Amino acid sequence: MAENVSNRVTNEDLAINLMHTQLEVSLVREEIANDLRELRCSLTREMDTLNHEIDDVRAGQLDLSNMVADLKNHFYSMQASYVNIVLGKKKLKKVKWVFGVFVVDVVGVLTYMFFK
Repeated sequence: MAENVSNRVTNEDLAINLMHTQLEVSLVREEIANDLRELRCSLTREMDTLNHEIDDVRAGQLDLSNMVADLKNHFYSMQASYVNIVLGKKKLKKVKWVFGVFVVDVVGVLTYMFFK
C-alpha cells in the first residue's frame, strides 16, 4: 500500500478511521432518533394532560353558567312577588308604589348587568 509521505499515514489507516467515523455517525443518528421518539411521546402525554385540564375547566364554566341562570330565574320569580306585595298594599300612596316598582326595575337591571 502506498504511504502518504508528509505524515506517514497509510491508506489502510485512513480506511480504518473512515469505518470508525461511519459507525459513530450511525450510532449518533440512532441516538437522535430515540431521543426524538421519547420527545414525541412526552409531548403527546403533556398535550393529553392539558386537554383533560381544559375539559375540566369547560365543565366548570358550564356548571357556573347553569348556576348563574338558576340564580337569575330565582331572582326574577322573587321580583314578581315583590311587585305583588307593593301593588297589594292599597293603603300605600302612589309615590311609594312608583318607588317600589322603580327599585325592582333597578335591581333587575343591575342583576342582568352583573350576571351577563
